[in-house]
This record gives sequence, C-alpha cells and structure tokens, in this order.
Amino acid sequence: MDKDKLFYILNDWNFWDKPVPGYFSRTDYQEKISKYSATGEVVIFQGIRRAGKSTLMTNYISNLFSTGISAKSILMVNLEDPRFETDLTTDLLEQIFQVYREYINHDDRCYIFLDEVQNVEKWEKWVHMGYELKRGQFYITGSSSKLLSREFGTALGGRYLGIHVFPLSFQEFCRFRGLPEPDRANMITQQLIFKKTFQEYLQEGGFPKVASLDPAVKRPEILMYYETIILKDIVARHGLKNFENITRTAQFLLTNIGKQTNLNRIRLNAGISHELAEKYYEYIKDTYLLFEVLPYHDSLSKQFSSNRKVYCIDNSFLNYTSFRFSEDKGRYLENLVCIDLIRRGKEVFFHQGKKECDFLVRDGIHITECIQVCYSMTNEVTRKREVDGLLEAMEAHGIREGLILTEDEEDTLQINSVRIKILPAWKWLLEG
Repeated sequence: MDKDKLFYILNDWNFWDKPVPGYFSRTDYQEKISKYSATGEVVIFQGIRRAGKSTLMTNYISNLFSTGISAKSILMVNLEDPRFETDLTTDLLEQIFQVYREYINHDDRCYIFLDEVQNVEKWEKWVHMGYELKRGQFYITGSSSKLLSREFGTALGGRYLGIHVFPLSFQEFCRFRGLPEPDRANMITQQLIFKKTFQEYLQEGGFPKVASLDPAVKRPEILMYYETIILKDIVARHGLKNFENITRTAQFLLTNIGKQTNLNRIRLNAGISHELAEKYYEYIKDTYLLFEVLPYHDSLSKQFSSNRKVYCIDNSFLNYTSFRFSEDKGRYLENLVCIDLIRRGKEVFFHQGKKECDFLVRDGIHITECIQVCYSMTNEVTRKREVDGLLEAMEAHGIREGLILTEDEEDTLQINSVRIKILPAWKWLLEG
C-alpha cells in the first residue's frame, strides 16, 4: 500500500493531532490493564463484539497521556477499517509500523494497539517478533476465543496476559445509569431504583452503547450486532457458503438456553450433518455468543460425552432474536446468573442426578457452591422441585449451605443440618 495513503488511514484512528474522547470508565478492567501493562507482556483483550474492548483501549491511552506519555508514542490500528480489507497480512503490519516510525515516532518508546487482530493471518508471529525486538508494548483486541488458544500462546512464546471483556455487569450498568453506590444502611430506600433498573437489565442486557439508546432503536442495534457476528465472525472468517444453515443452528441454540442438548439435536433441528453440526457449534462458541456448561462427573469421558447446556453472553440477544421475555422470565434470570459466574472467573457445571441443580461451582478439584435459579418460589410445586434439586446436589458434594436466586424473594431455610439462602438476584449481582 502507498505510504502516504497508509499514513492517511492511520491518522484517522490515532490521537496525534486530536483529543482522546472520554468514555465511561470500567474501573475493574482499567486496574487490571494497568497491572498487566506493568509486566511488559503482550496484553490481549478478548470478548464478543461491542462489549467495549476498543473503548477500554482508548481509555487506557487517555490514562497514558495523563502520566505524561506523548501522543506520538501511541500507535492505534483498527484492522476492521475497510481500506485494509484487501491487504490483511503481516506484511501490512510491518509496513504500518515502518510508516509510523518514519512519519511520527522515529525512535522513542511506543505503545502499539492492534484492534480486531484476528483478521490478520499469523498476526501472532509478527507480534512475537516485535516483542522480542523490543519494538514497544503491545495491546491486542479480538473477537475470537482462539486468541488465547494453545496454538497462539505457543506462537507468542507465552509472553501474554489475557483479559476477558464482557458487556456491562449489573454493577457497571447501575453506575452507567448514574445510580448511587449500594449502601446497606440505605438499602430500604435504594432498593426500588435497583429493582427497576434490574428489570431493564434483565431484558435489555449490558452492551454499553445499547444501554444509552432510545428504546425504539435498541432492537435494530442488537439485530445488527447479531448479524455482524454471524456474517463477519463465522461466515466470512470460515468461508461458509450456506448462510441459512449457520443461522438455523444459532437460532436453535438461542431458543434452547439453559436446556440440555447435544450435537444430534442440533443436527436434526438445523437439518445438517453431524460433522457440520460439530463445526458450527464450535464456530458459534468461538465468537463468545454462547458459553457451554457441562454436567459434573468425576469421569472426564462421561462429562464430555453427556448432554450439555448453553448460555448466551447477553440477554439482549434472547430478547430480540429468540423468545419473548414474558414467556420465560426464568430462563432470562438463569442466563444472567450463569454469565455473571463466568464473568467472575468461576468454573461452572450443572448437577444431573435423579434431580437437577442449575449450577455447581468448582474451585480446584472440589465443588464449593451449589446454586439454583428460580424466578419465583411462590408456587409450592416449583418450590419443592428447586429445593429438592439443590439438596441432592449439596448432599452429593458435601455442601452445607446452598443458594437459590430469585427475582425478589429473600429467606433462609434450615433443613436438618444444612441451610439454604434464598436471595434476590439483583442483590447477589450487586454484591459480586
């Protein structure tokens, strides 16, 4: 690519002659970025599209400026710029770096930010070379879970630290809305606004831009996100020719959130072969649209051969692309709890015996938490089912205190020698 044209593109994305925009600060992420940066290793942000990875990078650039780092020490490259589309190679990355050195920063220390790097084949080899040559500090974003795969990790020589970026947590969503920090002393007066905000979050999810939009345009915005994930991150990336097959597969999974499924069911419902069902399932998980939860077994072979459940990264996709909120509030709540457990870094399974328990949390080799999710416990049949399933899981794993998360019920049950806490999910999310 012509050097002047390349510089013109880079100038559009960088802050060499314009101010850095101010964005909502996600404190936990910003602290982690600063801590990881201090090591000098490559910092990789990965997560679903529009979760806020680029915004986190921009905020960190602003933080660098506040410490006295010069704007010319920063190189930001958006690898989804359509002007790069025909030339996405490591040669382009090298040319970008050389143009930056020639036009902007001849030899001072630099900070290199590569946005949506999965679009460049063998990017990891170029970054590893730059790291070894001490060309600068590297920050990478991508919308593929394979960014932190063993293959890429080996190519990077293990010289990286990964940050999983999720849409806004409920705590962040409340701050985004300008709500006060939760205060136990004032919770009686605060709880009405938290409950109201929770209902919105339960339905609309936590994508940062969507949270700021007028309700009338939220649906088209989310549908655009969804279509971009299918088209760019699956169809285009994997060279698929049949758009309808992958769409049917994704739709089947989204409409069966929290239900046990397997590849055979996916195959039958999408009308595809077992081989394609397996590939499509992995492709969809790779985008972070869906997360897999397996049944807990001491035997790994049983664990991986059994039915599994899937959960969606954000409730907005459920609300606008699959089933209606009013028809199944319980699955929305269960999905929300699962994603928050994963956001907290928990290793999550479900219990399947004679009865079922929604979530088991493992720490090391031991199950440490048993959690049931139920929108309402007012129905006696529902209450008995949820309590019995939780008790069976607790007995199986020697847990003395279990948890049932509801929409707004709070209680404590003492059953023989074990205790069950019933807690509103919105309180649990605020405490997490």
